[in-house]
Amino acid sequence: MNIDDVRAYVAVVDAGSVSRAAGELNLTQPAVTRQLQRLETEVGAPLLDRRQRPFALTEAGRAALDGCRRILASVQELRAAALNGDLPSGEVRIGVAHALTELTLSEPVERLGRAFPRVAVRLRTGWSRELLERVRAGALDGAVILLPEGGRLPTGIIAEHLGLERLVVVAARRGRKTPARRVSDLAGEGWVLNPEGCNARAILERVLARARVGLRVDVEAYNYDLQLSLVSRNRGLGLVPRR
Repeated sequence: MNIDDVRAYVAVVDAGSVSRAAGELNLTQPAVTRQLQRLETEVGAPLLDRRQRPFALTEAGRAALDGCRRILASVQELRAAALNGDLPSGEVRIGVAHALTELTLSEPVERLGRAFPRVAVRLRTGWSRELLERVRAGALDGAVILLPEGGRLPTGIIAEHLGLERLVVVAARRGRKTPARRVSDLAGEGWVLNPEGCNARAILERVLARARVGLRVDVEAYNYDLQLSLVSRNRGLGLVPRR
């Protein structure tokens, strides 16, 4: 069994598609497809149900996934044991929520590199719920995420509270008749928000729904600087961290 085929299968499952996995592995899509086919031949059963879009894991695929992860972990431990010295080696996979990527990550990554020069840091960005599921599945070693205040973590997850992120509704300085005092005052307003999948957007939608106010999203954008620029040009209201 080829270790690269095993690595390709895990990458495809984690990425959710062959094309994204190919990009992460720096391979072509046909090359990754061939690796999957070789592994399926070795296992003797299809691992992916390709009739579905997106694909689904077959029963054999689900059973093989845990074994493949263990194989990769064992290979990493073997490589670490073969190196001289007592410093840990290998890689650590950390997820960072989209909304936190604008905070500087260079300093902690640099500090980690100085303390553990043989450890490679792999950062992955995504929505908090997606990253949390990847931690549960073992695809990430840890993640820095955002949860609604009072939100509960699933069983089996160890977490440390790092701080509170306060959100504020923002509007352009010019062009408004009166400030909004109640949620109902927001009726008819357009919004500049993160794309769907954002916890803050989901909470805003629920708050507006309770007041029987519809959510009309005029612009979707990930970057808060871009959102604020659009809000300042009267493209809509924004929901951004107070920082």
